[in-house]
Amino acid sequence: MSKITKLLAMLLALVLVVSLFAGCTPEDGPTKETQAPTQGTENKNPTNGNDSDNDQVSAEVPVENDMFPLAKPVTFRIAIRGQKEYQSLIERCEWYKYLVEKTNVRLQCIVLGDDYMENLNILISANVTPDAILGPDTLSSAQVVDFADQGKLHSLEQWITDPKIMPNYQKALEAVPGALSKMTNADGHIWSLSGLSEAEGTAWDSPLTVNIEWLKQVPGYEDGKTFPQTVEEFTNVLRYFKTHDMNGNGDVNDEIPLLMVSSSDAGDAKATLQGLMNLWGLSTTDSSGEYYVHVNDEGVCALAPQTQNYRDCLTWINTWWKEGLIWNKFFDNVSAEELAAVAGAETASWGFFNGETWFNNGSEDNGNLAWRDAQTLVVPFNTGYETRYFLNPSLQGNLNALTIFKTCKNPHILLAWMDQFFTLAGTRSAESGMPNEWTLWNDSDDYKDYYTQNPTWYIDSDGSLKYPSAENTSWVDLNTYDATLATKQSTNHPTWNAIFNLNDVFKCITPEAYMNGQWESNQNSEAYVLGKFMEENASLFDHNAWPRACVSEAEQGDLDFLWADIKLICARYEKAFITGELRLNNSNWNTFQKELEYAGINDLVAQLQIIWDRYSA
Repeated sequence: MSKITKLLAMLLALVLVVSLFAGCTPEDGPTKETQAPTQGTENKNPTNGNDSDNDQVSAEVPVENDMFPLAKPVTFRIAIRGQKEYQSLIERCEWYKYLVEKTNVRLQCIVLGDDYMENLNILISANVTPDAILGPDTLSSAQVVDFADQGKLHSLEQWITDPKIMPNYQKALEAVPGALSKMTNADGHIWSLSGLSEAEGTAWDSPLTVNIEWLKQVPGYEDGKTFPQTVEEFTNVLRYFKTHDMNGNGDVNDEIPLLMVSSSDAGDAKATLQGLMNLWGLSTTDSSGEYYVHVNDEGVCALAPQTQNYRDCLTWINTWWKEGLIWNKFFDNVSAEELAAVAGAETASWGFFNGETWFNNGSEDNGNLAWRDAQTLVVPFNTGYETRYFLNPSLQGNLNALTIFKTCKNPHILLAWMDQFFTLAGTRSAESGMPNEWTLWNDSDDYKDYYTQNPTWYIDSDGSLKYPSAENTSWVDLNTYDATLATKQSTNHPTWNAIFNLNDVFKCITPEAYMNGQWESNQNSEAYVLGKFMEENASLFDHNAWPRACVSEAEQGDLDFLWADIKLICARYEKAFITGELRLNNSNWNTFQKELEYAGINDLVAQLQIIWDRYSA
């Protein structure tokens, strides 16, 4: 490279570095212009009974680490993928400002933009490597391993297991079996902090639920507590739904006995064919790297399409399809909006639904699909196989939430600071703002359209987290709301999770917190009901679910190559077998198996077995 070329490259890097740092503020923290005034007194908030606290947005939240506050301020330079004005946003975040005050730790945000890897490498080349990079969508496991191999990262295992550095995270690790293994790389090191979610009710993938109001109309099920016990009884209930006006609108042709969605474009419905396979003893899902992967109690890996369970499941689904018992859009590219039109609580036209997310749209007002009935909506029936529900790995897919570079001089302080998010109050503060704070909700990223809730939560005298009842909750459109400027500004408080879109990353909620009411005051909540069912039916849940294990770049490349054709083959045969385009006889089944073998399914299973054995060692 010529001297002129080198000079031009250095100048380009300098320009980019300056642009990436544009908008960052000095260590002194929020300026007067960005500080929000005290909450206005004209909007009273429910509290723990102390009226003097009604106009405060910063009720005391414990900082549970003895090293804080620091004697001298420390600032960490954090790189984030995306285009947002992260620095100005966090300086308006009450939780961040509270932590600055209590810990003497500040963040300086570096916006990496959309070409995040290119810009990150430019920073590294210019010797201005950030202290850390935040966000699970920023670095893949393979990219993390690549940086680690170059000697650019701190390994974290010595700190995240130290109760003096991360006492809250360390407790979470003890409560989540295998969590450390899920984060550990093939070289034995942990290179990134990962999100932990102990809320088991949210980790259950695709339970089968029933519209209880429909079921009570079926002869023999009027008490709302009796359910189909076998797949034959289940099929007969579907037939009753099909031939009667279950939703009472005068039309017997718009009922959907079994609502199933195969399209990944269906938002958060989780209504997947693989989820239904749980009832046939295959604890598998179609999401991410767990696609079709099944691990038995002996730790032997297989793919569901290789099993008799899978064939028997498809046989029954073919029966339901031929009789019109499944939504006829099952194989269409269904959008989340189209699904909501039939799955929403007020417009529900289904009897059984392979997925729970839309169900919590129910309320006490319309009643029919409220979660208060959810304990009677979980329907495992006998298919001839032992039901084994897929329990999502506790990391919830949030590997690589925080990666720390060797340039960081005080990694233990940064991790100790992050540890404040892993308490119940810290989790809620990141998610919903400080106690008694109005929280903004908006549909855009520019934070110009403000809607506020008054307020989202508070800490009761017993230390539990409480929520205002519906009659004490008000929503305000600040574009038309005629109030004082101070009131408008006081609601201009973006929450931490809204800023970074990290709802499932920095979270620590134990099952006990749901069961004893510390987290949810409403025992009709989805998480409480599902968690309670899981507690009472622990044997139905497979804790051998395929993990989102760390893999090397080479391993990921091999997996992607092998998966590509196998997924397409499975999708093609599934549609053909279910719709009857192909009879599911021995001849066609054997042809299917031969295509899978030719595509390398045995090599894929062998590779998965190596990863599982390493993870479970």
